Amino acid sequence: MNDFVDLPLFVQPVHKQTKLAQAWEDCKKRHPDLLSHLARIALDYKHAGHDSWSINGVFEVMRWETRFTTGDLGLKCNNNHRAFAARDLMKQYPELDGFFSLRQQGPQGHTRQITP
Repeated sequence: MNDFVDLPLFVQPVHKQTKLAQAWEDCKKRHPDLLSHLARIALDYKHAGHDSWSINGVFEVMRWETRFTTGDLGLKCNNNHRAFAARDLMKQYPELDGFFSLRQQGPQGHTRQITP
């Protein structure tokens, strides 16, 4: 039976993390409070009566608020991380599930627009 383990039918696909995904993981390690800060902003907006919001808006509010504590233009977080942040927020904070619009991620992290 071991003769068949290398056949494509039996080989499990290896999901290699993309450079963008790895950069997002690195960013979270450098800024351990980042997700909780983003969640607070999004939850404040949701509790104010809004059903949805843009992750872009959350990032800009975060940058505006942190410019005072960092002494410069705010927390440095690449715009490429926004989609990853939205997914992590909705996964880790059930109250935010469905709060952000997402595009479908492709197998290597490429995105395609979801059509209605």
